[in-house]
Amino acid sequence: MASSEDLARYFAAGTGLDPLSEAFSRRGAVMPFRGKRRLPPEEMQDVWLELQSQPAKPGKRLAYIHVPFCANHCLFCGFYRNAYVPQIGADYTELVIEEIRREAQTTALRHNPIHAVYLGGGTPTALSAEELSRIITTVRTELPLAPDCEITVEGRIIHFTPDKIDACLEAGANRFSIGVQTFDTDVRKRQGRRSSREEAVRFLEYLRDQDRAAVVIDLIYGLPGQTLDVWQRDLETAVDIGPDGLDLYGLNLIPTTPLFKAIEAGKFPATPSLNQIGAFYRTGADFFRRRNWRQISNNHWARTTRERNLYNLLIKQGADCIAFGSGAGGSIGPVGYGLSGDLAVYGDDMRAGRKSLGMMMISDELSALRTLVTAGFEVGHLDLGQLDRTSGRAMTPVLEPLIAQWQGAGLLSFAGGIVELTTAGRFWYSNLIAALHDILTLELGPSRDAA
Repeated sequence: MASSEDLARYFAAGTGLDPLSEAFSRRGAVMPFRGKRRLPPEEMQDVWLELQSQPAKPGKRLAYIHVPFCANHCLFCGFYRNAYVPQIGADYTELVIEEIRREAQTTALRHNPIHAVYLGGGTPTALSAEELSRIITTVRTELPLAPDCEITVEGRIIHFTPDKIDACLEAGANRFSIGVQTFDTDVRKRQGRRSSREEAVRFLEYLRDQDRAAVVIDLIYGLPGQTLDVWQRDLETAVDIGPDGLDLYGLNLIPTTPLFKAIEAGKFPATPSLNQIGAFYRTGADFFRRRNWRQISNNHWARTTRERNLYNLLIKQGADCIAFGSGAGGSIGPVGYGLSGDLAVYGDDMRAGRKSLGMMMISDELSALRTLVTAGFEVGHLDLGQLDRTSGRAMTPVLEPLIAQWQGAGLLSFAGGIVELTTAGRFWYSNLIAALHDILTLELGPSRDAA
């Protein structure tokens, strides 16, 4: 059993402190490759062909289509790969359509419906109206979609013109996720966002008025120059527009981004401190609670029943995800895989008739337990009894001292074997998940068995 010293490593700051700003010294991250073994490149194609020859496991499934183009590189973004060039975009569209059609004929894809499709990037709306229409139409005609399948198109305000909106809707998209990040014109332009507050509002009102798909606005807190007053105005502006849902994400300052380098060089003001970041999250959570919005996950709120956030919830629950397009990532059972992010390599592989696999990993035997913890804390609720049953071990007594300490620190409540996160716990959820993942490995991992 984990010792008191083992558990103490994960204790939050003691009682009497503000748990939102002082529970931990930094926000941790959940490592996506935890407990996974990378396969040698020479084995990947054989494993892929074997996966494609087998019926899918029971359960809901997803599809992800990656569009690796953007109009420009936003300073905070660590995912920029390629500028959109019309001919390259047209060629890429043909390759993705061929990839979808090819795999639609396999045994793996013919079984069990797909419940959510996500066109992400990059910026999918950098593509032309015709290209967007053709990809979405191919998805609807070739893949075994559930009757109520959520089909999301991720986009941004610039270049998402009325003809592209119409093309997406006519082809069958029923959800738009729009990366606004902030409505403040000065903060927007400092991050490489070209449109003003007024232009952003007009666009979103137009999209809302189509009334044919869920409209979700993404906002980021913790940007340089973004004060609590600016954040409050962002929230008020977003709610006044009347979207179906809102995502609130803390800025992830990635060292390779232009924003990080600009701050390091003194060209931009520093980002808000960790203490201030907690206040941003509390402001957002309180704002939506007072307006009776439904909190679907730690970072997502819904105003209407049209918004389900299905793709994001199911991916955290470990649903199989079939990936298409350069740079896409997916999983089938215990096998996770990523497609080559190099457009030339992706094109060569596609023309040669093979999946453009850039990497492939196999999960260990603790994957289901990690997923259970991640999925539970993602929605602020974890049943320790279910963890006991899934593991085949009495994990509750092992975890109770840590859970009790977190409860005393104001991160959660615990009764009847059920953990419920507070607002502070939801803010620090990645720290809590990482801690439980570590303890599961300590208690149940291979090194424990070997001992």
